[in-house]
Amino acid sequence: MVFIGCKDYKQENVVREGEHPIKIEVTLNKGAYNAGETINVRIGIENHNSKSVSIETISLKIVNISEGLSFRTLELKEIENRWDGKKKYTEITEIDLPSNIKKGAYGIYLVLKEEGYIKEETYQTFFRVIDNNELTVFDIETEKVDNVPVFKLDGGMSAEYIVEKSAENLSSGISHSWKVNAPGSGPNHVLATPNYLEKSVSKTVDFYNETLGINTEIETVLITTGFPSIPYISNTLKAPVLPMHYLVSVNTVKEIQTILKTANDNGIASYATLSHDPSVPYAVSWVKLLELPKEYKDFIKQHKVKNVVVLGATGTSGGETKAKQLLYDGSIKGEYANKSIYIMYPGTSPDDVKTLNEKIVDLKDFKQQESYIRIADWESGINQKQITNFKEGAKSVSPSIFVVTITAEDLGRLYALGGYSTIAMMNKNKEKFDGVKGVVFNPYLISHPVIEMKKGFVPLLYWQLVGAEYTVYNMENDLFKAIKHFYPTTDVKELSLWLNSTRNFGAKWSANNLMNELTKKGYSNFIENNYEVDEVWNLSDGLDSPCELLFKEIKESSGFDSLKHWNNSLKPLTIKDIEELSSIFGGFQVETN
Repeated sequence: MVFIGCKDYKQENVVREGEHPIKIEVTLNKGAYNAGETINVRIGIENHNSKSVSIETISLKIVNISEGLSFRTLELKEIENRWDGKKKYTEITEIDLPSNIKKGAYGIYLVLKEEGYIKEETYQTFFRVIDNNELTVFDIETEKVDNVPVFKLDGGMSAEYIVEKSAENLSSGISHSWKVNAPGSGPNHVLATPNYLEKSVSKTVDFYNETLGINTEIETVLITTGFPSIPYISNTLKAPVLPMHYLVSVNTVKEIQTILKTANDNGIASYATLSHDPSVPYAVSWVKLLELPKEYKDFIKQHKVKNVVVLGATGTSGGETKAKQLLYDGSIKGEYANKSIYIMYPGTSPDDVKTLNEKIVDLKDFKQQESYIRIADWESGINQKQITNFKEGAKSVSPSIFVVTITAEDLGRLYALGGYSTIAMMNKNKEKFDGVKGVVFNPYLISHPVIEMKKGFVPLLYWQLVGAEYTVYNMENDLFKAIKHFYPTTDVKELSLWLNSTRNFGAKWSANNLMNELTKKGYSNFIENNYEVDEVWNLSDGLDSPCELLFKEIKESSGFDSLKHWNNSLKPLTIKDIEELSSIFGGFQVETN
C-alpha cells in the first residue's frame, strides 16, 4: 500500500454521537524509519457491541506533526464493511515511504465513519523519519585505547551521563562528558519514538552487563536522577546508577503522549515533564519512572545486589519546579499519575509561553490547568510516590535487600554531598592518601571522580550560571569545614585550586570570574585548563581536552593498571558512613528500610 492524496492538513471538528462500538488500534513494526523504507502496519479492529455494525469508510491519515502541515491518506479498502457483534479482526498492511519524504515526526490518525455515527478522527500513534546520523536512544561507545576502556556518551544529558561516569568509576577507565551538537554546545539530540522509554531502560542494563559482566556481584545500586554530585556519590559507594528518568527531544506533545501510553501498556509506569532548554533547539522531556521496571529488578536480582539507595531532591521551591499539568485524558487522576504530562515554565527565556509554543508546535491544541503549581524539580527531583514505589519494587526482588533513601529539600545539600563523601572516603582509606591537595571546581557537567581523588583533589560542584561569589562562599563556608573536619591540619590557603571549565562547560568567563573572586580573597595557587576546547574525547582533532590530558597523565606516570589496583583496594563508604555525614553536616536525610 502506498500514500495517496496530498493537501494541507487541517483538523476537522468532529462531534461524537455516543460511544462508537468499533474500537481500532494501530501499531507499527518500528518507531523510526529512513526515507524509502517500508512500514509494516498492524490494525486491530473489534466490535465491542453485541449487535452488528456497518463501516462506511475507514482510512489512515498521515500527518507531519513536526510542522503541522500536509497529510496523505491511506484508504483501507481491504477491510470489510459488515461487522458482527463482538467480532475481532487484524489487518496487516504496508506503507512505502517516499525517497524524498522530509525528516520529522509523523502522526497516524484513524478516520472512521460507522453507519449511524458522525465520522470520527482519532490520533493513534507516530513514527519518525530519520537519517543514519540521528539517535533514537542514547549510546555509550566503549573504545579500548592501550587496553584502557574509554567511554564516549552520545545523546542524553545528566541521567545518561551518570551511567557513563559509573562505568568510568567502576572500571578505573576514562570518559568524556558527551559528544556535542556544535562546538561549545549541548549534547546530540535523542529523537522520540513510541518505545523510547523501553529502549532507554534496556540500553542502560545492557551497557552495564557488557561493561561489568553479567554475573558480577554488585553490593550497592544507586537509583537517582542526574546532577553533578551523583558520579562522586556513586564512586564512594562503588555503586552503578540506574536512572529514574531519561531525556528525549520532541516537537510535539503527541510524541510524549504516545511514549507514555506505550510504556504503560508494556508495564512501565511513568509520567513526563516537558519544556525547553537553551542548550538544545528542540523541546525536551524528562520521561520519569514511577516504579522500578522489570529490567531493573532483573538486574538487581542477577547481580545479587544487597543495598538499593534511592536519592533525590524533594523540594518544590526554587530550581525548575513551576508547572502546569496537561488535561488531555480524563482518566488520568491525581498528582504524578501514570501517563500524566507537566509543562514546565523554567524562566530560562525572556518569555516561557512564547518559547514553549515555538518549540512544542501542538501545545496550543492541549488544555492546561489554569493555575501554576510547584512539582518536583524536573532534572533533580524525586516525589513521594516514586520513593514508595521504588522501595517496594526493590523489596519485591528480595525482602533481604536493604533499602535506603537519601533526600534533601534543598538540592544544594546534595551537591555538597559529593564533596563530603569524597573527603570521607579519603579519610576512611587514609593510608592510601597524603591528605587533601586541592579543590577542583567542576561546573555542570564535568567530573573524573577516581582520578581527581587519586590526585588528592576534592570537588566543589557548582552551576555555572550562579555568581562566582556564591560558589566561593560555598567553598569557604562548607567544603573547607568538611576538609578541616577530616584533615584538621590542612592549610586551606595553600590548596591548589583547579578551575576545571571547558568551552562547553562553564567556559572561559566562568573560570575567569572564579579566579577574580578567589584572588580578591587571597588565593593564588590556580590550575587552569585550555578554555577553548570541549570536554570531548577526539584524538584526531589535534586538541587536548581535559579527559585526554588526564589519560596521558595517568598513562605516563603510574599507569592505568596501577590506578585500577589502587581503586579496587579502597574501602567504599557504607550507609552508616553516609548517616554520619548527615549528622555532622546536616541538610539531607538518610532513612533506612
